Amino acid sequence: MGYILEVNNLEKHYGDFVAVNKMNMSIDQGEIFALLGHNGAGKSTLIKMILGLVNPTSGEILIDGLQYGPKSKEIKNLIGYLPERMNFYDNLSAWETLTFYAKLKGVSANRCKEALEQVGLAEVKDRRVGAFSKGMQQRLGLAQAIIHRPKLLVLDEPTTGLDPVGILELKEMIRTWNREGTTIFFSSHNLADVQELAENMAIMNKGSVVAEGSLAKLKHDYKLKTRIEVKVSRDQIAKISRQQQGANYMGQFEFQDNTMSCYCESQEKMAILQSLLHEGVEIEDFSVEEPGLDLVYQQVMKQYTLL
Repeated sequence: MGYILEVNNLEKHYGDFVAVNKMNMSIDQGEIFALLGHNGAGKSTLIKMILGLVNPTSGEILIDGLQYGPKSKEIKNLIGYLPERMNFYDNLSAWETLTFYAKLKGVSANRCKEALEQVGLAEVKDRRVGAFSKGMQQRLGLAQAIIHRPKLLVLDEPTTGLDPVGILELKEMIRTWNREGTTIFFSSHNLADVQELAENMAIMNKGSVVAEGSLAKLKHDYKLKTRIEVKVSRDQIAKISRQQQGANYMGQFEFQDNTMSCYCESQEKMAILQSLLHEGVEIEDFSVEEPGLDLVYQQVMKQYTLL
């Protein structure tokens, strides 16, 4: 299907400060893509350039194959955007606010009703926005972002202000919009949300993408292994220790009390457990801990902090 977003050799300078440095990145049509990085890594500057709010110093950005300039208006009609902080007029109702955005985007009032239903605000559409909680204002921000059914939906820290139930509902909204054909590009500091939602991700540091791909690819790139922990009866420990040298995989284990543990490649874990059973080990309990995005992020930051 091609790329919905291409960033080619992109740079942004503010005087002597380089906010984005020779950056390359691409996002496939129809995927959910996450942008990670600590504060000051260049995420906000990149997003502003993608939205056409800031001009790059050099390089190019293509949205669905189009480049800013003569096609700027056409590009902006392809994008929906939720900023980290959304400001509305307090004295307008949710309905009045959304119909205002609908007029700006050339959308009918019927679509406003649908959008409010999608974000869970249909029952309070006549309430003043000034009386809304932060989470409700965030939902209204989502409504204005998707009202024109964008091909690319850009969300900057979308879970800000949402309670746990609201976060779960937002995740389901994102999946629904994605199933309907919208590409989702979001930035977040919440690694658990990124791991749950994103098919691919990019990690920024000092204005550049320093790691990119799926979680599986990043785990492979940084040689992160799966941890297996097996509990056995205490009277088996001496017997198992004697078997360590001869049995497949047995030599990989470390022992503490009645617990055996080892690290392995993810695809090896079943073979290791089967090997233990074959050697007559009576397993009382076991757990498998796959390396998560938090560990990947730590390894990436450790590598580039030391450079």
